[in-house]
Amino acid sequence: MILQFPPNGRRERSGVVKAGREIEVESFRIIDEEMGRHSFPTDQWPIIRRVIHTTGDFDYAHRLGFTPEAVSKGIEALKKGAVIYADTRMVQAGLSPWRLEWYGNKVVCPAANPQSLELAEKSGVTRTLAAFRNCGHGLDGALVAIGNAPTALLEVIRLIKEEGVRPALVIGVPVGFVQAEESKNALMEIAEQPSITVLGRKGGSSVAVAIIHALLELAEKTDAR
Repeated sequence: MILQFPPNGRRERSGVVKAGREIEVESFRIIDEEMGRHSFPTDQWPIIRRVIHTTGDFDYAHRLGFTPEAVSKGIEALKKGAVIYADTRMVQAGLSPWRLEWYGNKVVCPAANPQSLELAEKSGVTRTLAAFRNCGHGLDGALVAIGNAPTALLEVIRLIKEEGVRPALVIGVPVGFVQAEESKNALMEIAEQPSITVLGRKGGSSVAVAIIHALLELAEKTDAR
């Protein structure tokens, strides 16, 4: 992979070879064509489209939920170099290093800390829940990306409600059958917390990654104007 560095020191948007970029552009064209006319806001459609591109599933167009300032707050935080807290290493590994370098965003997976396992065993909770509980106000101003663990999302919601923790954006898209749908519904009920979710059982780490990539692309485009 050959990466070019522009005069401002950031990597080019096309951090992939030309052929790969052409396939992506054609994929987006097909999605636009098959989707047809729609009323999605201009700041939300690029996120929805990238999730469809990642999953091959148009059903996401009707399942993604956004609070009013979710996109703008997410972009603002990323451009300030906000840390991204991920519930799994899959999210951490899936994020493109060349995109993250645009604004110097670091990705942290709290559950990878051995202390999280010790705390989880003592408390009788899941490792990811314990990991995010241990973060506390470290989540203030950060992006929280949860694609796998509903218990982690429920803990983040508790931190917001009970301890006044204020992430810049919560991307809550855990997949599954136990507490996944309930946790996402609970997230959307917090009107004052900027958030993006997938209603129902669908979601996953790849969806969380797609949303962050789309936000980074949107941030970069505002700088390019």
